[in-house]
Amino acid sequence: MKRIDELKELIKKYDLQYYELGTSEISDAEYDRLYEEYAALEKEFPEYAEMADSPTKRVGAGSAAGTTTGLPKITHKSPLLSIDRKAKELSELEDFYNKCGGDGTEVIVQPKLDGITCNINYENGKLINAATRGNGYIGDLITENFKNTDTKYPEEVENFDLEVRGEAIIPFDFFKKKLQDDYSNPRNAVAGIMRQIEPKDVKGKGIQVMFYDIGQTNLEISDKDSDNVNILKSFDFQIVPVICASTWEELKVVVESRLNGYIQQIEGFNVLMDSTKEFPQAVCDGLVIKVNSRKKREEIGFSQKGPKWAFAYKFKPLQEKTIINRVVWQVGKTGRITPVAEFNEISLGGTKINRATLNNFDYMKQMGLEYNDTIVVERSNDVIPRVVEVASHNEIKEANEEDQASFQLPCACPVCGGKIKELYPLHYCENPFCSAQIKGKIVHYASRDAMNIVGLGEGIVDTLFENELLKDIPSIYQLLEKREELEALPKFAKKKVDNLFKSIEKTKSPELWQFIYSLSIPEIGKKASKDLAQRYLTIEHFLEATYEELIDIEFFGGIMAQNVMDYLENEDFIQMIKTLFAYGVHPQQVEVNSDELKGKTFVITGTLANPRKFYQDIIEKMGGKCAGSVSKKTTAVLIGSDAGSKETKARELVAKGEPIVLLESEEAIQEYFGVSY
Repeated sequence: MKRIDELKELIKKYDLQYYELGTSEISDAEYDRLYEEYAALEKEFPEYAEMADSPTKRVGAGSAAGTTTGLPKITHKSPLLSIDRKAKELSELEDFYNKCGGDGTEVIVQPKLDGITCNINYENGKLINAATRGNGYIGDLITENFKNTDTKYPEEVENFDLEVRGEAIIPFDFFKKKLQDDYSNPRNAVAGIMRQIEPKDVKGKGIQVMFYDIGQTNLEISDKDSDNVNILKSFDFQIVPVICASTWEELKVVVESRLNGYIQQIEGFNVLMDSTKEFPQAVCDGLVIKVNSRKKREEIGFSQKGPKWAFAYKFKPLQEKTIINRVVWQVGKTGRITPVAEFNEISLGGTKINRATLNNFDYMKQMGLEYNDTIVVERSNDVIPRVVEVASHNEIKEANEEDQASFQLPCACPVCGGKIKELYPLHYCENPFCSAQIKGKIVHYASRDAMNIVGLGEGIVDTLFENELLKDIPSIYQLLEKREELEALPKFAKKKVDNLFKSIEKTKSPELWQFIYSLSIPEIGKKASKDLAQRYLTIEHFLEATYEELIDIEFFGGIMAQNVMDYLENEDFIQMIKTLFAYGVHPQQVEVNSDELKGKTFVITGTLANPRKFYQDIIEKMGGKCAGSVSKKTTAVLIGSDAGSKETKARELVAKGEPIVLLESEEAIQEYFGVSY
C-alpha cells in the first residue's frame, strides 16, 4: 500500500512535468517502469483501480491540465483519449493484433510523434479555433499561436464542420540549428513555445503541426481511416506517413524496419527522415498501430482510458554497457546535491559520453550500485544520458579508496563543506554562500525567462568566477565597470562586451514577476511569480509579505509560502535586494488604474470576443485578480462559448446560494466593469 501511494505521487508529479511544463527529470523508460510497476500492483489489488486518482484512469495531467499556462480553456467536441496499450516488445504487439482479429484484420501504422497533441476546428468551412489536448476533454485555447506556426493547413475547407487532430513538433534539423542551446530536446521546446501567452512569441520558432486523424465532422468520410488521412492531404493539411498491414508478418516487417525505413536514429534521437522531403524531420518515440476499419473499432470498443483498438509500440532507448569508475556529487542553484556517474567512455547515437545522472542517493541504493560495476547507460530522444541498471557486480581488481568512497552520500557539501539536510529522497546543502549555488543562481537570474541577460550562460559564468569577476548576483552590475578585465579574457572581444553591457542595462527595469522569478526561490516558478506580483504590485510590498497572506493566495500551498518567508526573513537575501537597488535595479510597479476591484477574484472561461489577456488586463488594472479555477472565493465568472467545467462549477455554486456573478455576454461584461470597447 505504501509503494502504491508512492508511485501514484511520483507518476502524478511526472505527468504534470511532462504534459503541463514540457519538462521531465526522468527518462521515458524510467517513467514507463514506474507506470508498469503501478499497473501490476493495481491488478494485484484491484480496489485501487476504482480510486478516482488512479494513474491508469488519467489522461495527460488529469485535473491539473491547464493550471499552469494562463491560457483560456475550451471543451473538445469529441474526447482526445490516450492509447492505453503500449509496450516495447513484439510479443505484446502480436497479442494485441490477435485480440483485434489477427490475420485478415487491416491496421494502419503511423509514427508516434514526440510533441504535443493539438485539435483544430472548422465550422461551415472556416477555421474557428485550435487547442491543446489538455486532459482529453478540456484543452488550452491556442488559436492565434497555431496561426503563427509554420504549419501547412488550409485557412478554409468546403462548407462543412471538421475536427482535425495533429501533433505539434519542431523538426530536428531546425532544433539543432536554432534551439538546442535553450532546450534539452525538441519535445520540451515545442511544449514551452506553443503555450506562450503572446502569439508573436511562437512565430519563427519552427513549429509545425502534422495531422493524423479526423474527429467529429459532418463530412462524409470513409470506413477506412487510411483513406481519411488522404482526405486531409487532399485538403492541403500536412499529414503523417501511413502504412497499412493485413497480416502479422506484414505488420512485423513494418515495425521492425521502423516504418519501412522512414524513422532513423540520428544523434540519439529517432527522427522521421524522408528523402523526398514530403515530411518534416519530426522526432518520434515509437509507432502507433490502429485498426483501420471504423466499424470494427466500434465493435472492439474502449477502455476507461482509451481505445482498445489502438496500440503504442515504443522504441527501445539507446543503451550501452560500461564500467563505472566513480560518482561525482554536483550542487545546483537550490543546493540540491545530485550524484553523477563517471564511467569508461561509450558512444550513444554517435555521441561520446563518459558521464550520466544517477538522480539521487536513494536511486543508487535501489540499484545496489557499487564501484567497478557494469552499468547500463540509456539515452532516448533526450540529450541527458541516464544510468538505468546495474548489469553485473564485478570483482574489484585495483581498489581505489577515494573512488570507492564516492559511492557513499557525502557527510558535508562536496563544494563548500556545509551541512547537508535531507528532504527525502533528495539532499541539499544548507549553506546559502556555497559557490555552486551562487553560480547556479546567477545563471538562472540571467536566463531567458528571468532577466534575459544575453551572453551570460553557464560557461561564461564559470569563466568569470574563475577570474574573480563574479561572486554573486549584484556583482553582475559591477561588470559594467570592468571593461578592461573582460576584454583581456579569451573570446571576449569589444563587441561581445558591448552586447553584454547592453543586455545588463536592460535588466534595470524588469517587470515585477520577472524579478521575483529570477531570485531562485524554491518552488516559485513563473506562474507563482506572476501571482505574487499581482498580489503585492510593488517590490516593497512583496518584501513585507506575511505567511498568512501568502497561504491565502490561490494555488499557494504551505511549502511555497514557507519557502518565500525563508527568503524574506533572511538578512543576506534582503541585503542582496538592497544592493541591487543601489545598482539601479528596480522592478516596475504592476499597473493598476484603480483599486475598485481590490480583493475580488475573477475567472475567465470559454471563447470570448477578445483574447483572455484583454479581459485580464481590464481586471488587473482595476485592482482585481484572475484565478484559474472557480471556488467560493470567486467574485464573477466571464463565460464564453464552450466554457466547460468551470461554467458548470460556477452554476452549481450559484444554485447553492454562493453570490457569484455570471457574465454571459460581452454586453454584461462591459456593463459590469464600466467599460466600452
